Amino acid sequence: MDQTHSLRIFVIGGSAGGMEAVRKVLENVPKDFKAAIMVVLHGSIESPTGYAELLGNTSKLPVIEAEDKMVIEPSKVYVAVKNRHLFIREHSMFLSNGPRENLFRPAIDVLFRSAAISFKNNCTGILLTGRLNDGTAGLEAISKCGGLTIIQNPATAKYPDMPQTAYELVDVDYVVNIEEMADVMVKIMEEDLPRAKKIPKNLIRENEIATTIQSQIGLEEKLGHQVPISCSTCGGPLWEIENSNIKRYRCHVGHAFNEEALLKDQNESIEEALWISLRTLEEKRMLLNRMLNDYKRRNSKALAKSYTSKV
Repeated sequence: MDQTHSLRIFVIGGSAGGMEAVRKVLENVPKDFKAAIMVVLHGSIESPTGYAELLGNTSKLPVIEAEDKMVIEPSKVYVAVKNRHLFIREHSMFLSNGPRENLFRPAIDVLFRSAAISFKNNCTGILLTGRLNDGTAGLEAISKCGGLTIIQNPATAKYPDMPQTAYELVDVDYVVNIEEMADVMVKIMEEDLPRAKKIPKNLIRENEIATTIQSQIGLEEKLGHQVPISCSTCGGPLWEIENSNIKRYRCHVGHAFNEEALLKDQNESIEEALWISLRTLEEKRMLLNRMLNDYKRRNSKALAKSYTSKV
């Protein structure tokens, strides 16, 4: 059989504390591990690159920075680069500057969802430590497509929010301490594949939106219903995603939010608007003072008097 069609893949996502967690997982994965591993770690746009190099220092498998149109091969680890979504189409990986999901690019959900559709029951998703809840919808997609789902034990995770949310909303297959994660991965490779499932059409549609940089209003209408809330990033209308245990929203541009991410982005937008208003008021006061002083120097008493009350 063609190796690419029998390839199994493990997709790993982490946020706060994720770098150390992934390092601990990879250092225990044996060098003869035959599956491909793909990793998304949240990080600031300004953060230095080098995740692949840092992880490669202790991993027994080669760790490679993901490149656009690179073919996925077994026994290798591929790491997402900063500020680019990483997703899968068939058995190749692609990088995208598409809209952020849950305030992040790269987003865990983008990789997990695309892996679920491309690899079906050959895919296993692993969600590690992190704040908020990016990755929960991706794990749900993997489960719906027949794959297995693993979360780091929230009780022992440095930041339990992400795995805890997944535990509450997704029928998770394994809850594992980070020290035992590699053993569970090896165990899964030794077992038969889980039962195959038909891929839900709504996941295919959502994946098309997330991996195609264009407005697709028709697809959003098929995914859910429009709600009286605006996208906090671009101001466009939002659609609430249906057929999911997770409250999520998408705009026609492609920005996607769970409820916590949307609220966080709204708060940041409000704060930014308030600072802009404060700065504008300060600049207006300074301009009025300059005009008043100018009129006084020119002995324009009437104009100076009219502007005195405005300062």
